[in-house]
Amino acid sequence: MKPAQSRSLSSALVTGMGFGDRAARGGPLRMLRHSVLPAPRGQQTRGGRWENHTKADYGSQRGNTYRNRGSQQQQRSSFFSKLTPESTVYLLIGINGVMFLVWTTANQRFKSLGDATMLTWLTRNCSTMWVNLVQGRIWTLVTPAFSHVDPMHLLINMLVLHSFGSDMVRMLGPKRFIGFYLGAAVVGNLVSAVVRGIIIPLRTGDMSSMVQPSIGASTSVIGITTLFACVFPMAQFQLFLIIPVRAWMATVGFIGWDLWRVMKHGSSKADGAGHLGGAAAGLAYYWFKLRPLI
Repeated sequence: MKPAQSRSLSSALVTGMGFGDRAARGGPLRMLRHSVLPAPRGQQTRGGRWENHTKADYGSQRGNTYRNRGSQQQQRSSFFSKLTPESTVYLLIGINGVMFLVWTTANQRFKSLGDATMLTWLTRNCSTMWVNLVQGRIWTLVTPAFSHVDPMHLLINMLVLHSFGSDMVRMLGPKRFIGFYLGAAVVGNLVSAVVRGIIIPLRTGDMSSMVQPSIGASTSVIGITTLFACVFPMAQFQLFLIIPVRAWMATVGFIGWDLWRVMKHGSSKADGAGHLGGAAAGLAYYWFKLRPLI
């Protein structure tokens, strides 16, 4: 990419817009499919509490599950009560798709016209890096989870989200699922910013990682697949659409790969630190929220 002429911080960020981070390249989380789900562990013995939890905010898919939470009029007026598992997933995919078009437009304006205004704004407001947090843009813990510049990166993340998302929405409900998607993004992006903004500079003396932007839905997607594996550890994945592997084994392998990559390589094309943060969010949600119910 052609370097920008200005030497300001924002222009320096634009010149580093190779991105290529998250799970789009180099990581093992690729093209997963899963078989028919077994029941969550212990569901038969603690089914009442689990059933109440999974019915928490469904409308159209769960019938009158709001009966104890308000009137029928309130149920009909709730945004989340109108979402099905499929529409919830497609809503997130749609937002990611729109943001991909916005990033693509910004990149094209920079390449063809030399106008970095839009790209600089997106980098400052929709990417994860330590500098953004230091300057008070805390919303950048969420916005990168809807941002992609590489079409293959977007495709892989959305395929995995589509594959696992509907089952997780049926389990959590639309409101909790969307909340978890955002929460996993916050945890993953925070870990990413700290590792690349503090740990790597202290360890290597390389300060460039402090202004290296990172984007992608992988933090949320890996959080979702990790949570899925915790609840359904014996479910079978078709890794690369070919290799059968149990959910717990695949998850351990993914986490181990990202941990090794962060420890050995530090900064790399794929944001292993963000992946680990997303996985940690999935493990924490299972251990503290779902495990007592199932």
